Amino acid sequence: MQFSEFYTLLLLMLLLFLITSLIRTIIEKRKVKKEQYKTRTLIKCAKCGYTEERDFQIGDYVLKPEKECPKCKSITRIHRIYDVKVPKK
Repeated sequence: MQFSEFYTLLLLMLLLFLITSLIRTIIEKRKVKKEQYKTRTLIKCAKCGYTEERDFQIGDYVLKPEKECPKCKSITRIHRIYDVKVPKK
């Protein structure tokens, strides 16, 4: 076997290895599904402790004044914004 044939064979083997590795990676990425999350907002009254949870709305931020508390009639504020993992079906 000549020196150039050896390099050609070596390059072909390397190319075959790279192609099979790429195909395996693509197949594995298709199998793994990304987890879904839903953003929630927790609204809390500072006086009586009343809490309410709802879906996140654009413009929400922590300590933003919200609506009137149904229990003590004081102003509620956004206490927490967080993500909840959506269960797979």
